[in-house]
Amino acid sequence: MQARRSHAHSGGRRRRVPRGLLGLLLGAGLTLTAPDRALAIPEAEAIKKLEVIPVFVLADDKGIPLPIPREKALLLPLYLERAKADQELANLRKTSPSLKAQVLAIPLNVMNERVAELNKQLKDKTKPLVAPVVVNPRDRQQAVAMLKQQGLSDKQIEEGLSVPVFFAKPFLTINTPKGPRGVFFLSYDEMQQALAKLPDKDKLKPQVADLTAVLREIIKAPEDSYVIFPTQEYFRLVRDNQGKGGPAAAPAPGK
Repeated sequence: MQARRSHAHSGGRRRRVPRGLLGLLLGAGLTLTAPDRALAIPEAEAIKKLEVIPVFVLADDKGIPLPIPREKALLLPLYLERAKADQELANLRKTSPSLKAQVLAIPLNVMNERVAELNKQLKDKTKPLVAPVVVNPRDRQQAVAMLKQQGLSDKQIEEGLSVPVFFAKPFLTINTPKGPRGVFFLSYDEMQQALAKLPDKDKLKPQVADLTAVLREIIKAPEDSYVIFPTQEYFRLVRDNQGKGGPAAAPAPGK
């Protein structure tokens, strides 16, 4: 990895990010913007970058998600960490020992489509399926602290921050078969580990934004300029799958 400055500039109209589990929350603290040009990458291509973020969901033995009934919605937590999903599965089995349930790992881009489809199939439209991504508490705490340092209020952070994504200004880049790309991280510690390898790391300032804002900026960029760094759970799933003799999971950035 190496550092580079973003060549983005302010201006241009916003482009739509598809509705679904990602919602339409405004991202706080995102400082890069880009002009809206005909070469902006398609939304589907931007959403596909989420394939390196597996989420873990509780489902029945047929693979159908098991949402939790709430007063105004059906709640389906999407865990970024397998251990938390496994713990919830253990709790479920204690309260409902006869229920056949499992934990499924699903890429976030695929899960986004499934949530949208499940909402279409709901007979009771007054109770939509809500699928929040359950992030690491340490990452959220770090994101909140960073945003408060920037002057954002608790209300702004609560309303605008759902899934924190970290990056550096100027950008860290990773070399891919398609050329260098700016990198977004879902883990603050992983971004810091990448920064620690740079001789001029003190010149790079950590930043944070909500995932929805990051996707909008990826879409608005005049060309394919960014990647999302795979989570540790993604790498673990790839290793486990290869160890079983199966095909690898979704490709890493740029492949």
